[in-house]
Amino acid sequence: MRDLFHKVNLGILTRMPENVRVREAELSVPGWAVVVLFISLFSFRNAAAQPFSATAGLGLEYFNSPSLSKYLNFAAPGAMPLGSYQSAIQFVAVGEYFISRDWAIALEYGYITKTVSTGSTLGSQQIDFSYYLPTIMLRRVVAGEGYYIQFGGGVGYHFGGLNTTTPYSDQTANYSCQGLGFKVDAILDTQLGEKLYARVDAEARADFTGPLKLGSANSLTYIDYNTEQPHSVDMSFGGVGITFGIVYYF
Repeated sequence: MRDLFHKVNLGILTRMPENVRVREAELSVPGWAVVVLFISLFSFRNAAAQPFSATAGLGLEYFNSPSLSKYLNFAAPGAMPLGSYQSAIQFVAVGEYFISRDWAIALEYGYITKTVSTGSTLGSQQIDFSYYLPTIMLRRVVAGEGYYIQFGGGVGYHFGGLNTTTPYSDQTANYSCQGLGFKVDAILDTQLGEKLYARVDAEARADFTGPLKLGSANSLTYIDYNTEQPHSVDMSFGGVGITFGIVYYF
């Protein structure tokens, strides 16, 4: 672990001949800037011998999507009532690059999915909904002997999809929506092997999507039982989750 961020090669400084050191004193300010930049990049290249990691994980998201919950209670009453908060499986893939000893930038792809089904004398009904969550993350890194701790946040343009099948039709209706999403998280990586780590990622999310639409026109709606008025369905949600994964440091 200490090799990852603490290998600083100082040989380039100690092996300089005397004539080079004399000429260095005569360099202009731009010349010194070039030398400092070169040495900094050279040192970081050796200090960050493993500046990239790849992660795959599986976890659970606990979230509240008021509009989606009301639609599910309206559309599939035989499987209800569903509470405001629901749980769903989340899959995560991450590529992360260490831009310095203390900071890392990551491109993360999260996928949350759930199925709700019900049956009646007329047949079965199934509703599948999913979130697609590509997110750019910036994280503060604390490295120790055999572990990393990271804290960060990020933003992405996210997508939602909802598919319905009913006993009244043999066709599936595919609705979609999109909007901005935000995430903050705290991560602990613990070493399993030379370059292999186990990851625990605790997160909080807030997503803001537009109405679910079929193509570019028809919006998905439900009837509010209290007001007896139709409402458009969106998949905006806030939630917390935990993911367990395996990380490989290159």
